[in-house]
Amino acid sequence: MKTATSKLGFGTWQFGGEYLVDGKHKGWGYINEQAAIDAVHFALDNGIRFFDTADAYGEGKSEVILGKAFKSYPSADFIICTKFGNRKDNQGNSFQDFSPAWLEESVTKSLQRLKIDYIDILLFHSPPDDFEWKSYDITVIDRLIEKGYIKKYGVSSKSLKGALKVAKDNFGSAIEAIFNVLDRRAESYLFGNIENQYEFIARVPLASGFLNQKYLDKNPDFAENDWRRYLPERDRNWFLESIRKLAFLDELPGGLTVSALRYVLHHSGVGVVIPGMKNIEQVKANLQAVELGALDADVVEKIKQAVPDVPEHWKF
Repeated sequence: MKTATSKLGFGTWQFGGEYLVDGKHKGWGYINEQAAIDAVHFALDNGIRFFDTADAYGEGKSEVILGKAFKSYPSADFIICTKFGNRKDNQGNSFQDFSPAWLEESVTKSLQRLKIDYIDILLFHSPPDDFEWKSYDITVIDRLIEKGYIKKYGVSSKSLKGALKVAKDNFGSAIEAIFNVLDRRAESYLFGNIENQYEFIARVPLASGFLNQKYLDKNPDFAENDWRRYLPERDRNWFLESIRKLAFLDELPGGLTVSALRYVLHHSGVGVVIPGMKNIEQVKANLQAVELGALDADVVEKIKQAVPDVPEHWKF
């Protein structure tokens, strides 16, 4: 059974910095590379071993920064989960490519950027929810596993619906999907279907940064190069209304953010949780969620009563 420390991973989407996809901001704005490297070193020195990235984050920049950070650490000391499938053509237009040929090329390029010998988990990155997994030719994956370039594979699903399709089609052994105190649908729809078959990686455990005590009494003013600035107004408003209903979590040690992470981190259905961190202070805060342990049952029940479900337009 995994300990809470081993379940705490490190998300690195933010390491990609500012980048555009079809003219739209998809990054988190400016990233201080040295601060990011220092955060990775601090995480490793304090027991965090799982690092989640993707070739699409800053068009490889996230993987490059991790590669620099790992220089002084033996590869046995960390676990790398990266993703593939999102490309740009010669004119800069984005498209998805999950072909076996691109998979193999992507693995080669990711290994070079990360400066490692193998990838622990390779994930298909946000494929269509109706992707036909049963007909996918896994010959190249088996060959890469046999050669020692990857250890296992799975899917980072764009939605819970897609994750359910992956499980139904019995594809791979890892599923990454949204799970946080505001969107708890994985508890009802997914965990019972993947138990003992998949490692579940909980992404956006802090609701893309909205689960932050500073937004309890003021609205966020995200930078122009931060993708969250362009969220649909109804989603943004729902996030803010919902976190304010959870203000009681801010009365607990560590405040709202740490308490929200405790909910996910100590959940029995979660294998790894990957909050994004860009500096040492954020790593320290997330480690506090490990130290404080699981939320009391009455607090968990209060969360469920305060925010009983997601908005209607999110449902499937």
